[in-house]
Amino acid sequence: MTFEFFEGAAGTGKTHNLVGRAGELVQEGVLGEGHKLLALTFMNGARRRLDARLGENAAFRRRSDCQTFDVFARTLATRRRSLITPAMQAHAAALNAFDGPCALAAGLLELASVRQWVARSFPLVLIDEAQDLDEHRLRILQGLSPSSRIVAAADAFQCLHDGRDTAPLIGWLEGIGQTHRLTQPRRTQQQGLLAAALAVREGRDVKTMLRANTFNKRTTWNGSGFRLFETSATQRNTGLLAWVIANEIAQRQGPVVILTPDASSTIIRAALNTVQTRQWTRNNGAAFGPYPHVWDRHDNEEADALLVDIALPEMAPFVELRALLTPRAGHAAIAQTISRMDRLRRAQGQTGFTATQVIEFVREAVRNRSRLGFRQQRGHLAMTIQRAKNREFPNVIVLWPHTATGSPEHLRRLLYNAITRAQVHCTVIVLGQGRLGGAPFA
Repeated sequence: MTFEFFEGAAGTGKTHNLVGRAGELVQEGVLGEGHKLLALTFMNGARRRLDARLGENAAFRRRSDCQTFDVFARTLATRRRSLITPAMQAHAAALNAFDGPCALAAGLLELASVRQWVARSFPLVLIDEAQDLDEHRLRILQGLSPSSRIVAAADAFQCLHDGRDTAPLIGWLEGIGQTHRLTQPRRTQQQGLLAAALAVREGRDVKTMLRANTFNKRTTWNGSGFRLFETSATQRNTGLLAWVIANEIAQRQGPVVILTPDASSTIIRAALNTVQTRQWTRNNGAAFGPYPHVWDRHDNEEADALLVDIALPEMAPFVELRALLTPRAGHAAIAQTISRMDRLRRAQGQTGFTATQVIEFVREAVRNRSRLGFRQQRGHLAMTIQRAKNREFPNVIVLWPHTATGSPEHLRRLLYNAITRAQVHCTVIVLGQGRLGGAPFA
């Protein structure tokens, strides 16, 4: 077993180095006949992006398998279920539907025979975004490490689980093998953007790293590729915030991604709805807007949005449910749900379905499409900061509302992750006045 760990701040090329090192190992012959590289991530989005990176290298084509920890765990537990003990089963049963299979897989990997069985197929394992691993998924990694060669990447400051102590995880990653420290920025060379991100990461006053510019009693703090300012925002005056957002979009070339820690903020939602439909005119007669955009949501949010206006009965026959869902059958997930219920009716004689079953069928269809990369969207996007993890965009606008919650450390991590998604320019718009003197800005 050999373990290598790439550690570095956002934008220093952790995934680039992860894939590059894997390529070197493949060239050295670490994968024999019938072997594959196993790439594991915590979330589906990171899995798709890592899969795309690997697909760019001919050395990995048809020789790599990208999975989430959850999918790997369920597969392992199913394939080696004869080795699951009653104690392991009882422990897993006390956990949720995702952590339970991971606990089973971790328990199985404590057996040398199972570790060696996995290593015969996957002698090389890549782990991206390892800072997100909780105790159950870390145990899987620890179980794989004695028999497979591991290359992992992580940055503790990019863990967005409020209150989670990443020190034991990072300590284990640093102590188990060779650590490579990455310090050279790769995502951007905009010095103001880099300076602002570093100030947030180190808990310093962001404004001290920027130039203050006051015009008409309004101050903005600027640097190369970065802008920070406050704006009034109330439920009765969301039009002002809409103008500010549209004005920022108008100044950028290419697509803009809008990030926020609270997508449920009614002020932000109302302002963005206005941005979608309204056109403004400057004093010189030039017009800007509207700027259509779509929300990039988590899979369950996407599924629930498809059903939000459908009153599903607690229990109903297939014919009735098909009539309710057919008007939405233009959405692939709904069409797949109807087909699935029809197959169950014809193959197993199931004539009725509960609302819970229908909802889960739709959610599973959305998850599968997401896993296969069919939900890719173009143009302007809006999403939560959590949703933007492990991604990069040319231009980013961060909307920071009063409703951003969490410890000061958590707020700093959220803001840092938002800023570091930008390649060319990031604007941070703070909703309200007098908020730049506290966390996460100072």
